[in-house]
Amino acid sequence: MNKQGHSALALLAGSATSVAALTASPMSTTLEVIGFAGVICAASIMGGLAPDLDHKTSTASQKIQLSSGKRKLMRALSGIFLFIGFVLILLGYSIQAGAIWIGAGIMAGCLARLRTIILIASGTLMLMGYFVYDWHWVALFTGIALLIMPFVKHRWIIHSPEFAIVLSLGLFIFGSQYSGWVMASCLGFIAGWWSHLFGDIFGNDGIRSLFVPKFKIALRLFDNGGAAERMISKLCHLLSIVIWGIYGFVL
Repeated sequence: MNKQGHSALALLAGSATSVAALTASPMSTTLEVIGFAGVICAASIMGGLAPDLDHKTSTASQKIQLSSGKRKLMRALSGIFLFIGFVLILLGYSIQAGAIWIGAGIMAGCLARLRTIILIASGTLMLMGYFVYDWHWVALFTGIALLIMPFVKHRWIIHSPEFAIVLSLGLFIFGSQYSGWVMASCLGFIAGWWSHLFGDIFGNDGIRSLFVPKFKIALRLFDNGGAAERMISKLCHLLSIVIWGIYGFVL
């Protein structure tokens, strides 16, 4: 599925999760209901797109990196700047000027690999939080996942049901220690993540088990971005409206 399908499925999952949570623990005011449901739905959409961070050109990855054309430009500039810097130093013109050119080349190279840097930096912060500040173990799990994400292939570890189970368990245990928006965010993210895996089952690639690679679920019902996906997206939006309509009527 593409962004359109995953977002629609995540919204539906978030709507269903919101209604289930609100039914289990009713809110006292309409404003609280709207806020709680809004957090879950927003977190669901984020969770519905997050698994594709392991894909360099996915919608999620595009949010944390430059466009393809700009990345190519930065790589080219990086090579040019580094070449000029080293030439200036080797020919003895100016060490200071050479260092400036080399620094510019390094900066351009970092911009070309912004996604990798952000993921590694985020993972490092998570690990520091776990080891230094005794954060919940889900921070350790998330930190390791972020560190390896730039280097694993798409639809492998991050898209496996085993990864989703551990992540869901960690987020639920962490969220249950708090009330309100924290728990709502965790529930939404879990719902969105599973909706993403569910959506991928319909495509040609499907999802596969991490520990039993030969176990794969791929229904091959439609191509990414095709008419069938657009129809499913519209159906998901309609069902989300129906869910909230029924909840409002019963309430």
